[in-house]
Amino acid sequence: MNKTAIQIIGKYALVLSVFYILEYLAIYFIGRELDETKPNIYSYLMFAKATVPFLLNIIAAIILSLDKNKLEIQGKYSVLLTVFYRPIGIVLFLIYVIEKEIKKASTQHLSI
Repeated sequence: MNKTAIQIIGKYALVLSVFYILEYLAIYFIGRELDETKPNIYSYLMFAKATVPFLLNIIAAIILSLDKNKLEIQGKYSVLLTVFYRPIGIVLFLIYVIEKEIKKASTQHLSI
């Protein structure tokens, strides 16, 4: 694998780690507030608790889409899967990146 694929793998390992920490902190603090809140705010906090992971998935999908366009990868479903479940979408994208690198290496090897 070349340097680009390794950098992309490292980037998305960092993105997954940071987003899981952010998700955990957000759910933790919202959960703490749920214990101390009045009933009329309870539904808003429950909505926020359900929405935070989805928003982080959308941000990850946008980052993935920008990289997909920059690297000219034809992965159709990786962005969609990232919106619904972040790790599977990112792993699929990384498989597309590795596949592209393998194809590029084999065409360079054949042309020599």
